Amino acid sequence: MITRRKFIPAAAGVVALGGLGRLGSVAAQDATPAVSPVVASIDELPLRNPGKLTVHADQPLYAPWFIDNDPANGKGFESAVTYKVAERLGFTSDQVEWGYTSFNASFAPGPKDFDFYITEVSITEPRKEAVDFSDPYYRSPLVLLAVDGSPVFEAKTLEDLRQYTFGAQVGTVYYTYITEVIKPKKDPLIFNTNADSLQALVNGQTDADLQSLQIAQYVVSDAQFPQLGMVGVLPGGETDLGMVFEKGSALVPFVNKALQSLKDDGTLDALINEWLPVPADLSQIAE
Repeated sequence: MITRRKFIPAAAGVVALGGLGRLGSVAAQDATPAVSPVVASIDELPLRNPGKLTVHADQPLYAPWFIDNDPANGKGFESAVTYKVAERLGFTSDQVEWGYTSFNASFAPGPKDFDFYITEVSITEPRKEAVDFSDPYYRSPLVLLAVDGSPVFEAKTLEDLRQYTFGAQVGTVYYTYITEVIKPKKDPLIFNTNADSLQALVNGQTDADLQSLQIAQYVVSDAQFPQLGMVGVLPGGETDLGMVFEKGSALVPFVNKALQSLKDDGTLDALINEWLPVPADLSQIAE
């Protein structure tokens, strides 16, 4: 059996696979961030609470998206992006107010208690029927996981994977990719949480699991599931991550303008390189 060991995020500057995750237009090392707000005053912004940018996230939160389960410390990619967007909108850090909404509730239909939500929510057409999204702030590769020593590590193509049993959290892009792209011979097992899906893999109930690259890197660490390893990157599985807004939110174009400012001057690239480096030697599964 082949065992593919762990790839843990290293220092900035690791070579990316085919440019995955690159959304900015200027090299990070050449970035000189502009600090001028994209609006004259935050009074122009349609906010949930005047003078405050109300941002919600899930719980618990994981590295490298957030650090120490604390979205307010500015550490981790999504926390850092939030504060940079807030800065471009004219907010000071103490004007950013964090709250909690569960992942699935963030894109469910209905009123929201936040100006926007950020916790690795993939932009999909069904979700866009219930909520609005910002422009993408990151394109995340999709990675296949298996127990170390599993024959799954010998798979080279999607066809090789169709014999295995998969598991996934309900309502996720992972489940959609399994059923619509891999199309395994056995129906995938569905779980209420991502943690349940991963535990089922460790317990031998399933043969393989899918995760975004950065979640996969954390999952296979000694602190989480050291029994697991990353098999490789799946073809065509990149997902665009966006901030979630209540349907019809007038704040979306302002946030998009702030995001574009971060892309134009290289600030977003700098944050990607700092927090989300891609291992250069991670294998790729063929179609």
